[in-house]
Amino acid sequence: MTNFNQRQNDIIKILGSRKQVSVKELSEEFTVSSVTIRTDLGILEEQGLVIRTHGGVELPSSDNLSRRLAQNYAQKSSIAEAALRFVSSGDSILLESGSCVALMARLLGGKRRLTITTNNAFVARQIPKSQDLKVVLIGGVFQQESETMVGGMVKEYLNYFNFDKVFMGVDGIVPEYGVMCRDIERAEVMAEFVDRAGEVILLTDSTKFGRMGLKTFSPLEKISRIVTDSGISDEAKETITKAGVELLIAG
Repeated sequence: MTNFNQRQNDIIKILGSRKQVSVKELSEEFTVSSVTIRTDLGILEEQGLVIRTHGGVELPSSDNLSRRLAQNYAQKSSIAEAALRFVSSGDSILLESGSCVALMARLLGGKRRLTITTNNAFVARQIPKSQDLKVVLIGGVFQQESETMVGGMVKEYLNYFNFDKVFMGVDGIVPEYGVMCRDIERAEVMAEFVDRAGEVILLTDSTKFGRMGLKTFSPLEKISRIVTDSGISDEAKETITKAGVELLIAG
């Protein structure tokens, strides 16, 4: 994964709150030349975090993983790095959609003899090219904005593959309702992944705790581990522990 300098990280934070900003505004904000800012934006664009516009830059659309990568980027990067400890050489893993999962995919180049299955085209493109990494992209109905495959065909494909662990993002976690997704079709596929996996590992920033989603895809008790950031509340920590879920705080 590219290591951004402090100014580039700050640009990501600005975009997380303002969605769109001009080169002139950024140049004045950081007291540097427009040439320097354009160089920064080029680096961020190469990583799929921003879209260049005439005279400025903006985030991709709301369902686009590139845009979601830019929100709470530092925390998500730490979560992705922490999640690597649960991947061993020789594993067969499944990567579902999610910005933390996409960032984790970029870091898998150091692992050997991995079989990586995913139903998300964006996530598949993040995986480094390596003879040690076998990548299987599951077919299905293509959701264009999120680049996720959903529908009954995904479930049929799962009959051909086995995986030890599934890593997935989440749109909301409320203990009494479970783990939720805002998209019904994606939630149905995620429920199938949970039922078939030996271990289920959620990668999510702390803003998702207490947030509702449209459809529950798993009770909290079916989750093996949750990797999140230090913003999680003490109440949420206690609830997760009582449910028998291992909690890892990144950073």
